[in-house]
Amino acid sequence: MTTCADRLVVRPRPWKLALYLLGAVVFVVAGVWLMSSGDAGAFVAGALSVAFFGGLLVLVIVNARTRRLTLTPEGIDIGGTIPWADVESVGVVKHPTTMVALRLHSYDRYLASQTADGTREAKRTIRFLKPFAHFFRMIPSMRRYAAVQGQADELRWNRETYGFDVGISPAWLDRSPGSFVELVERCRRQCG
Repeated sequence: MTTCADRLVVRPRPWKLALYLLGAVVFVVAGVWLMSSGDAGAFVAGALSVAFFGGLLVLVIVNARTRRLTLTPEGIDIGGTIPWADVESVGVVKHPTTMVALRLHSYDRYLASQTADGTREAKRTIRFLKPFAHFFRMIPSMRRYAAVQGQADELRWNRETYGFDVGISPAWLDRSPGSFVELVERCRRQCG
């Protein structure tokens, strides 16, 4: 059993990451098929599918090279350290998709501890999502995301939109989201 005194590096299972990537490839292929159908509406839907899932595919591959999720006696290290004292709650949410959700008391120490890789990953993600937010700006939450300028804004947007600050995809975990939440709660009790 892992204890708080241990340093646990959480590495995604390669087959799980490959499955997510395969799903993105399927949506890219479907998008190309829609684009070739000759229908204007299908072309737009296909182009959006290719742009979003193709971009997501590249983003995941690039981020997988540097992404590290580590539980330490100090806190959760995910491109920067979230001290245990700053973790207000942790749970599994199913909106917009199933993920581990962290709600923080404060962003200050997490943002101040950002590594160069963590900062680059956050910037890449924001840069990738903003064009879609502009395209879908008729949706109020997307209009708000279009105004995001940095990671602090993105954390606030997550809270306003979903009720949590940091989301961790199951693709990046080595166990189920529920088991990961139990592990985080155990570490929080021991070290927090």
